[in-house]
Amino acid sequence: MLAVLSQSAAGSELRYNQAIGKIKLTVPEDPKIREYLGLKTRTGQFGITEIRPALLIIQIFNMYCPHCQHYAPKVNDFYKLIQNNPRLKERVMLIGIGVGNSPFEVDIYRKKFSVGFPLFDDKSYAVYNTLQDVLTPHFIGLTLDGKGGYRMVYSASGGFDDPAAFLNDMVRLSGLFPGGVR
Repeated sequence: MLAVLSQSAAGSELRYNQAIGKIKLTVPEDPKIREYLGLKTRTGQFGITEIRPALLIIQIFNMYCPHCQHYAPKVNDFYKLIQNNPRLKERVMLIGIGVGNSPFEVDIYRKKFSVGFPLFDDKSYAVYNTLQDVLTPHFIGLTLDGKGGYRMVYSASGGFDDPAAFLNDMVRLSGLFPGGVR
């Protein structure tokens, strides 16, 4: 499975590396979310490259997508695994972007599925159009590139059944801990 994931990531890497720098999201009103993201600014928009974890995982979802709804509890478990691991909590970050969803719709999704990680709207499909050719749910793994940007290490549409195995794969692919999570 890792070979397939790596081939998928390699085929889109240049496009994603260029596209990621163009993504702009609305600064969250909640100070706890701004703190989690490491944002200094309180209003307006921020570039995705302003978030600086060693591994950034982006879930692309749509609140009306039945697959996104089906996998929401698994994604929540995935986030809890990150937050409950002292080795990962400060180094791995998860955010979600609701393509075609308004702030109201994203908030409904957040409440309905008790999502604890930051979710952002993409009502205008700006992020979706920047990334191109992604189906929901879609997951992107990014690591710092040493040049102020990110390098994509994972990109694939679809969910996952085993949050611990998915986290282990993401950590191993990122190079954060070559042996995976322990």
